[in-house]
Amino acid sequence: LYSFDRPELWVNLLVALLLDIVVVAVTKAFTRRRRPAYNVDDMFMTGSVDKFSFPSGHATRAILLAVFLCSLYPLNFILFLPIVAWSLTVCVSRVLLGRHHILDVTGGIVIGLLEAFVVKQIWLSEDSARYIITALGGEDPWSGA
Repeated sequence: LYSFDRPELWVNLLVALLLDIVVVAVTKAFTRRRRPAYNVDDMFMTGSVDKFSFPSGHATRAILLAVFLCSLYPLNFILFLPIVAWSLTVCVSRVLLGRHHILDVTGGIVIGLLEAFVVKQIWLSEDSARYIITALGGEDPWSGA
């Protein structure tokens, strides 16, 4: 998976994650739904970036990554089940830990699927990805070349 020979993968993944950050931040700013009342800071070394709950950013990213890696840029089939299981576990854990309401996670799942659809529509070709990498700096400064 980690290879600079696949610029298409890395640039499109960057676009997908930036899209997710913007969509979640804007949605949370507009909805301003509070986290569950039973959300207690009872975990060691936890911090919260925001106090708003809808949508679950963990759920949007987990679903977006699962669709990205299983459908948009397919990996080996043997990784399909672990990736899907991981993304669903992330979604369930947000409710079980008391950090989100069920509808926050459900909304996150829907938003993640919609973001994956948008990324599929704006998918950058390998040539476009190479152009963007070149425009942003091109060479790997640590390669020693």
